[in-house]
Amino acid sequence: MPRWYAPRSIPSRARDRPSPVRGIARVRGPVDANGVLDELNTLALLRARDQARALLATVRNAMIEVERPARYALVSLLADGHLLLEDVPGVGKTTLARIIARTIGGHDSRIQCTADLSPRDVIGYEIQSDNPALRPNHFEPGPLFANAVVMDEINRATPMLQSALFEAMEERFVTVAKKRHPLPKPFFVVATMNPHESEETYHLPFGQRDRFALCTGIGYPSANGEIDLLSRFGRYDALADIDPIVAPGDVVKVQRSVTLVDMPDEIREYLVRLVRETRAHPAVAVGASPRAALSLQRCCQALALLEDCASVVPRHLQELFTVCLAHRMQVRAGHSPRDVCEEILDKVRAPAWEEQQAPITGPVDPELLEGLSADLPGVSRLERRFAAGG
Repeated sequence: MPRWYAPRSIPSRARDRPSPVRGIARVRGPVDANGVLDELNTLALLRARDQARALLATVRNAMIEVERPARYALVSLLADGHLLLEDVPGVGKTTLARIIARTIGGHDSRIQCTADLSPRDVIGYEIQSDNPALRPNHFEPGPLFANAVVMDEINRATPMLQSALFEAMEERFVTVAKKRHPLPKPFFVVATMNPHESEETYHLPFGQRDRFALCTGIGYPSANGEIDLLSRFGRYDALADIDPIVAPGDVVKVQRSVTLVDMPDEIREYLVRLVRETRAHPAVAVGASPRAALSLQRCCQALALLEDCASVVPRHLQELFTVCLAHRMQVRAGHSPRDVCEEILDKVRAPAWEEQQAPITGPVDPELLEGLSADLPGVSRLERRFAAGG
């Protein structure tokens, strides 16, 4: 086990050692007699935060005015979920998806969904051997076997293909010829969809939407942003200089570190009240599921990590509630899922909260930070360089 990732229990010798962090007391994990965060968990959060911010900085510098969708894309990746980009053509949905795929390294693939695309073309197929006694059957994996998969215009995929993705997106397995084949880790699906076009498209079923952690759009840039876009990318490919920032194995470790971010009982109770209100609202036919509640909690932890917070606070939950649950709800005719979510946020009272906690870093020993940077070559320095505008 890597030294930065904290196990559930640690030897007493490491537990009794004084921690360099004095400002965090609400992070889940082993603590000493003084209630101070264990050093191993601190280093895990520091490492995960630096990697997440390096990924976000890369996306910011590769596109124009994508702060909100870029943050949500990183949140869904860190939460080990999938992202649905729903917007008009030409605003950069596929470009954003491909940039995210490039930055996490590993193998990425792009699938252009069409009406004649079969599950066999995406998942893969088994090649039958002419002599099974000597040569076993061989499974030929499809483009779905990648760390980051961009599914362009997923609403053009047939219902047969969409249903074939259910098992893959939820369980990270596919079944071919009665055999289960594991998908690589991490496995991140970014799907794009144009909601304003219905010709030669198929309705994305409720069960398929529930597999996406977040659903967001990009929108049109401002006038200055569009001028900057024309001057910067008129003769330049936004993907030309994108290099992997984090290795696939490190992405998995960051996803595990997200669970170290504390979720106070008051915030968890607030989340449950919000989710249960989606099932009791008169305009909602089918409310959010328990899977949606679990996904919302993990996304809030990922957002807190991205913002250098050691604990989830009400504003994290309020920011992500609509983008995480609106696409999972079925509302009655004449109502909008996003409007219903906003009504629920106004109706359910948030717990009284004062954000006075220290950031994840706190007063950390410089020697520990130097060792962390050495363990993560370039990541900490890259994050600082982008933050300084260099």
